[in-house]
Amino acid sequence: MSGIWPGETQCVVLLGFDVDGVSSWLNRDPSYADHPSLMSMAEYGPSVATPRILDMLDAHGIPASFYVPGYVAETHEDMVREIARRGHEVAHHGYMHEPPSSLTREREIEVIESGIRILSGITGEAPLGYRSPSWELSEHSLEILTDQGFIYD
Repeated sequence: MSGIWPGETQCVVLLGFDVDGVSSWLNRDPSYADHPSLMSMAEYGPSVATPRILDMLDAHGIPASFYVPGYVAETHEDMVREIARRGHEVAHHGYMHEPPSSLTREREIEVIESGIRILSGITGEAPLGYRSPSWELSEHSLEILTDQGFIYD
């Protein structure tokens, strides 16, 4: 059977993980920083789940994409380095998980550029992938992403 995929491949699957950590909570309400149970739950992803996921993927030879907000990358540089070192994609996911539809064009550009600077500073490569926080694009998002060199959202 021939199809659009190379060789005998009949199905392709993409695995992507959002590593939001505390960013989505703190973006909603900075006072959540004073809620230790909530912060502990949110911290589980970057600190515990991601290393376990990396080990599982490695055990099966499966590549994946990890969508990391800039704030989480700044506070978990070793995790981001490890994702890249193991050959997985480190992709852009905002700075503080702010939905682009809630930002001005200028602020959206600042957030995108900040994330690029942070992620490329850690991995040595500019991210090519982007996943919009809260799956919310603005009317300017695709143009901004294209201008910044992203190849997909």
